[in-house]
Amino acid sequence: MSTPPPPPAPGTIGAATTGSLPGGATGAGAHVHAALPPHAGQAHPPPPPPKPNMLSQTWANRGKITFGLFLAYSSANFFYNWRLQQIRDTIPPNTILHWRIIDGSIVETDTDKGYYQKALRAASGDSPAPVSTLIDTVTAIKHAKDDPRIVGIMANFSSANKTQQGKGLGLAQIQELRSAIQEFKEAKAKALGGEDKVSLIAYTDSFDNQMQYYLASVFDKVYMQPTGSIPLVGLSSTVPFFKTLLGRFGIQVRAEARKEYKSMVSPFTETELPPPQKQNLFDLLKGLNAQILADIAKSRARALGSDPVEKLNHLIQIGPFMGSEAKDEGLVDGLVYKRDCGKMIEKQGAFGLAHYMRVKAKEHTNKLAKTGEPSLVVGIVYLIGGIKRGGGDFGANTIVKGIREAANDPAVDAVVLRIDSGGGDVVASDTIGDAIRWCQDEKKKPVIVSFGNTSASGGYFISTHAKAIMAQPTTVTGSIGVASLRPYFTPEFFKLIGVSVEQFFTGSSDTSLLNDLEGAALTRYKRQIDTTYSDFVKRVADGRKLTIEQVENVAGGRVMNGKEALKAGLVDKLGGLSQAIRLAGDYGLEAHKAAGHLPSDMQVENIVVKVFPKPKPWLQQIVESMTGDEAVDMYAKEKIRAMMMRVWSGDFGGLIQEMGLGEEVFGGSGVGQQRMEIEDLRVV
Repeated sequence: MSTPPPPPAPGTIGAATTGSLPGGATGAGAHVHAALPPHAGQAHPPPPPPKPNMLSQTWANRGKITFGLFLAYSSANFFYNWRLQQIRDTIPPNTILHWRIIDGSIVETDTDKGYYQKALRAASGDSPAPVSTLIDTVTAIKHAKDDPRIVGIMANFSSANKTQQGKGLGLAQIQELRSAIQEFKEAKAKALGGEDKVSLIAYTDSFDNQMQYYLASVFDKVYMQPTGSIPLVGLSSTVPFFKTLLGRFGIQVRAEARKEYKSMVSPFTETELPPPQKQNLFDLLKGLNAQILADIAKSRARALGSDPVEKLNHLIQIGPFMGSEAKDEGLVDGLVYKRDCGKMIEKQGAFGLAHYMRVKAKEHTNKLAKTGEPSLVVGIVYLIGGIKRGGGDFGANTIVKGIREAANDPAVDAVVLRIDSGGGDVVASDTIGDAIRWCQDEKKKPVIVSFGNTSASGGYFISTHAKAIMAQPTTVTGSIGVASLRPYFTPEFFKLIGVSVEQFFTGSSDTSLLNDLEGAALTRYKRQIDTTYSDFVKRVADGRKLTIEQVENVAGGRVMNGKEALKAGLVDKLGGLSQAIRLAGDYGLEAHKAAGHLPSDMQVENIVVKVFPKPKPWLQQIVESMTGDEAVDMYAKEKIRAMMMRVWSGDFGGLIQEMGLGEEVFGGSGVGQQRMEIEDLRVV
């Protein structure tokens, strides 16, 4: 038995041994480590790390990969939508413009002037149909007139899909649209080689009112659903009277009007219109009715027969008309359904008019930028509704701000003030009138006033010193006069409601609505009205370059249509807003030539329109929209509290003010705030 070898010394791999070695080598001192790898005698290196797999690498770079995918998707989506929009915006040849017309789809000006407000309205679903301004609609039709790709217009007046009741178009607005469509018809007939090559089609399930039919009649073909009807009955106006009702409650109204034709006060002081006012109102309606029938007769002369005006005068006496009756009388060309109208033009391209407005505006802007053609800039300021002091969309402060912004804008060459108002507060009217004079005298920028459906009394007072005034033939204007209403709460009123009142004064009691005006107080009251009326007449005479006698012959509160106003020298030209913008541009060009800024023979055809005042910053719009409901709620609670305090304290004059009657009906102050407005004339 052999003895085992001793253990290797510390720090050695192995030890010497005897015996046979591989290969037959023998002998003492043979070393085992001679056959070991090169690293023998050293520490072993760490093993190499395992190779990562694809999954772990993907997870480690997930952020970069996600961003890359997002970037690629966004780029592809952007390109796809850009290309899709290009295809949508491409107007093919032989295209028919499709025009959806419902009440509220065409407005004078969009009060939602900011992008945030527009987006909020769209998101809330309040606008079932595209809303376009009158000037944008007329401009689009004028562009289409000269666009060889457009061969016709199909207007749909149907109310089948109407989800929102809006304000319908007025006579002057309809006349401007009719003029634009008539120009389109004549230009296309000349370009295409005959009227039969032009497609002008109007369709409806049923006409809601005769104003819709008035607009539709300018189209070459008018179609209606078999069960539809046309309420062609002529114009009418209804005037209610409150004198007897107020008397039953012990309320008397002290009213002064200058002069005999000023009918605003009559509903509160009479039981029927005095003869001069009655005749004036009838003459106004008769003149407007004659113009409507003449326009319809001209458009539908072939269908109506040899004497279309006479026939229409007969028809309005026996209207309204059912579908079959309307077809037999030549008021419509056929009784069909919407799908049948679609088949008539199915071989031609279709493009929405609202879409066409956007596309054509972009094309026009790009053309001006590419060609470098000069253009004039006209600023537009809108005054819609009653004239009043303060802010709001159309308050005096807002209108003055708009005029000042336009006047101070170095790019603006002239200003158009578009008025659709029956009048209102004297002081507010004077404030706006002064802004017009300042714009022209100090800033040397001409102001053209364009009358809409109505511009009377205070609306005319504002316009007297404008460079020029334009109105449509059916515009209701005039009413050069002043009126004031002052209620008197008699003791019978307080007996009726069971309230006792005691008053104390340190001065005049003329402002108290519990005291009637008598003696010297009544004389002062009348003198104030006379002074305001005389100032009104003098302003008209100075601004229109007329004598006092000439103005008096058409003043006294008379209302008239635009044609009569032109004959009387109260307006300079007949035409709509688009013509007023063109006239303003011409005056602005002449002003530059007179100042030596431009050559005397230079002509500029292009006009760019800017609306003033400018929209509020989007952040302000957001804040106001977020706080609006709360503000309205707080205001309502405060008004209720104030009204209760008025009743508790017996301040019935203040109660009238809190209810809004003092400002809108009775004149605002105890002595009656002078107002310049026509009666609430509703022509239907």
